[in-house]
Amino acid sequence: MAPHEQVEKCARLLSRKSTDDEKFAGLLLLPRVIDAHDADAWMLVFDAMDIRFVERLMRTGIKQANDVQPTGDQALLNIAVSVIDVLASHTSIATNTRMLERIPTLCTVAAMEIDQVSADAISVLCKLLAHDAAIDRVLRDPSILIQVVDAASKCSDPHPIAQFLDYALNRGSRFVHTHKDTAVARGWAAVVASTAGAFDKSHTALKFELLAAIANALEPITAEDAHYIDEQTLCLSLIQSVSSGCTFVLKQKTEATQYTDQALVLYSHLMRLWPHHVFVGLAMHNATLAVRQREAELALRLACVEGQSAIDSMMIAPPDSHDSQADCMRIRRGWKLSVCAEIAAAWLEWVTQWLDDQPSESASIDEASIYNMMNEVQKLASSVVGFMLDWKERTSEKLMLENGADLIVSSVRFLALWLATDPKLHQAAMPILSMCTLWIVHSPQHGATIAEYVRPCISFALETCGISEAQYAADLMTRELHHDRSQAEEFASPWVGTIEFDDLARAVYSIPSDEDMLRDRK
Repeated sequence: MAPHEQVEKCARLLSRKSTDDEKFAGLLLLPRVIDAHDADAWMLVFDAMDIRFVERLMRTGIKQANDVQPTGDQALLNIAVSVIDVLASHTSIATNTRMLERIPTLCTVAAMEIDQVSADAISVLCKLLAHDAAIDRVLRDPSILIQVVDAASKCSDPHPIAQFLDYALNRGSRFVHTHKDTAVARGWAAVVASTAGAFDKSHTALKFELLAAIANALEPITAEDAHYIDEQTLCLSLIQSVSSGCTFVLKQKTEATQYTDQALVLYSHLMRLWPHHVFVGLAMHNATLAVRQREAELALRLACVEGQSAIDSMMIAPPDSHDSQADCMRIRRGWKLSVCAEIAAAWLEWVTQWLDDQPSESASIDEASIYNMMNEVQKLASSVVGFMLDWKERTSEKLMLENGADLIVSSVRFLALWLATDPKLHQAAMPILSMCTLWIVHSPQHGATIAEYVRPCISFALETCGISEAQYAADLMTRELHHDRSQAEEFASPWVGTIEFDDLARAVYSIPSDEDMLRDRK
């Protein structure tokens, strides 16, 4: 700990009453007499110091760097940023309004590509943005981060500033998720829209840097968040820029193909958050939506193809119940199936609801386009069913969920939506029922989610057979079914009337099975 007299001396030198020369001497003295981790001493100095003097040093350094004939001497920036860096390391200082007011100037320094100085400025900004107070400030004044986006387009090496934007956008998204505020939502949308615009227009390495940054920005946002943001400020420009940029990447057949996976992930977020804006052009006869139709069609077709490709990559080495580690590695190879299943599920969920909302025989419905897309989805669904059955036969339902929970959950959601479109699809998926039953009953972590996804399938199967779901659930509880199992083949859905279907329904409705009741009696 620094001697109190030396700390007070620094505080006096840096006070507002001191001359600029005295303040400058105080800045030079600070790192020599105060340990960087001495929070109390730094707080004492910060309370007394004229922080605007440090701001002026940074602005002077920026001016020198921007001169037609720059001196090359960045001493002022080095001194100012190094002091700000230490101050930002202490929470009580980093969240102070006087400190937050330095963010715009720090952003300017960060985007200037001045060797270590810009890197240090980025480090300071990340320390500040780790606190909600700083995130709240930059979202309420989106021009701060928008200037960074604009500057990134002019950088010879966009990686450092793109990494900062990645962090800042992700922090902003997490803040928006927990704070419902109109100004914050509008600020977030403005910054992400600006980033998406740069992503769409760029034809340099920046495009691929921003691809990852936007995907990380959308990942924490829920559908509820997206709806709220869209209510505060229409997100159409953001969506169009992301869609256009992703389509460009997905079409590439050169070295950019390594980024197609990232583009699919980003597009899946777009479909998850704003499905209507993304899909409406695919389902309607509307010339003004033609561009969006082609983009959504490409993404959906590619997702179905890539999903089947992911299955093929996992089947190169079939699952082995005796080698759990190898099975986990196999699942990691096919990670894209989860993303592709989410994209297909988003389409099924949206188009089903959208068709239900349209008036009968509506001329605006593009039946041919919808039919073509459903065929693509059908191919993927059939492949997923076959893959899951093969996986189960070679291992077990328990090992499947242990080794590939995310893949199982996303696949079940996709298949449940697919199976709720046509009872003729049910026969091929009959073995899936017992698998879902086991997962619901025996998985505390994922059972409730799987039950939620599967329940609409049960409702759909009963509805196609003219059976009241409420009556059916009551019958299961009393063990007195009103429909005749011997007539099961006449039901529209081959599931209804089978033991597998009843067992699944009990699991979904949380009705004890006969085995459970016998065990409880014992």
